[in-house]
Amino acid sequence: MSETCCCGCCTVGQGTLIIGILNIIGGILSIIRDSIEVNIMVYYPDQIKEADFQQNRSRYITVECIEIFMAIVYFIFACLMVQGYRMRNHRLIMPWLIWNYVSLCIVAVSIVILFILLAVAGAVAAGFIMLAMGGIFLAVQTYFVFVVKRFVTELKGGAIY
Repeated sequence: MSETCCCGCCTVGQGTLIIGILNIIGGILSIIRDSIEVNIMVYYPDQIKEADFQQNRSRYITVECIEIFMAIVYFIFACLMVQGYRMRNHRLIMPWLIWNYVSLCIVAVSIVILFILLAVAGAVAAGFIMLAMGGIFLAVQTYFVFVVKRFVTELKGGAIY
């Protein structure tokens, strides 16, 4: 298990652990942020100045609740990944990998759709900014998946290419 990642500074196992810890922290922060937003939407709706929110309050609250659910699932899978690293059990890491494969596809399609919607609305510059930011996010997340997949392959005893 001597394969390296992250420009050669750590093993893929250590990279998997770092990615798992970062995902746990991100999951906790997302849950807190989204919970605060739902609280404001439910108990202090007058503080939100967006006109569309006032007309479609339940839609916004529903979307935020879905985001909380997704953050909880992501948090649980990240915890499983860290435990999988600790126990050297690839089966505990697989849910995170599958979740991220699906997430990468959904995010990629969403970025393209958002770009098209912004371009049609006449905000081409904003569309390109969103495309660039989304591309950076996809590149980093794809690299994370690549590192974790290499660690799973090592745990299974397979060859790494």
